[in-house]
Amino acid sequence: MNVFLKPDVAKEYDAYYNTEIGKKVNKIEENLIAKLLKEVPKSEMLELGCGTGHWTNFFTNNGFQVTATDISNEMMNIAKTKSIQTKFIKADSQNIPFPDNSFSVVSSITMLEFVDDQDKVLSEIYRVLKPGGWLILGCLNKFSELGKNKKNDTTFRDAKFLSQAELENKLKLFGKPKINLGVYFSPIFEILDDTSKIANTEPAFMAAAVQKIK
Repeated sequence: MNVFLKPDVAKEYDAYYNTEIGKKVNKIEENLIAKLLKEVPKSEMLELGCGTGHWTNFFTNNGFQVTATDISNEMMNIAKTKSIQTKFIKADSQNIPFPDNSFSVVSSITMLEFVDDQDKVLSEIYRVLKPGGWLILGCLNKFSELGKNKKNDTTFRDAKFLSQAELENKLKLFGKPKINLGVYFSPIFEILDDTSKIANTEPAFMAAAVQKIK
């Protein structure tokens, strides 16, 4: 069962962004994604796994016209309470309900880890993405402290994290990806970004952008 279908998990997910560590992590992640978006024309975007609308709001504030989808009613019910100028649609990312070549941009932030078939999702994204269009991904690194300790977390326990090499390999379907890395955790989950302590530490967050080969 998808853990985000549970009402309590949906509420905890949204509340995380208001915690001290959540705010720090979010700032780093948003900066990594924002750098990638500089190359991406502001246009219609399909967001997969929109959750409670946190990233939906970020993308709309950055000039994209977002169609936001998620499989969890519980998550989207929270998103719909926010003042976000977008359309919310319940949809399975493994069977995207849109025709071929429908969107100039597709985004998905920390969703791929929670689907049954990652390759099916990427195949569906490729199908609905226009030639020359952009895929924006945020993924969690299995070699990070977060990845190494995920068995102790009820949210991440059954998630399928990727290494940077695995992510790059999967994105070859589209083209050559650009990947920005960040959110370096110590073994006691201190955030090490912007310090000299990140040496020999794997980042938890991998922000990727890749343009679909025409």
